[in-house]
Amino acid sequence: MAQLTSQDDLAGLYDHDLEAHFDTGQLREGLAGIVSATELDRITAAVDATGDKTVSYETATTRLKSNG
Repeated sequence: MAQLTSQDDLAGLYDHDLEAHFDTGQLREGLAGIVSATELDRITAAVDATGDKTVSYETATTRLKSNG
């Protein structure tokens, strides 16, 4: 169930805007206090694994699902 929570939290951070992009620093700042430190590390690791400097909501959630 933690994965669903992370996806919901990401959706809130991105304000459901599929065009928005964030870097890992922005993700950490936006999700700090919302998800556990372990979950935050998992999210940023999944984003870092894309190799891109910024990542969209769709890419972030896809990476979370594949790294679940």
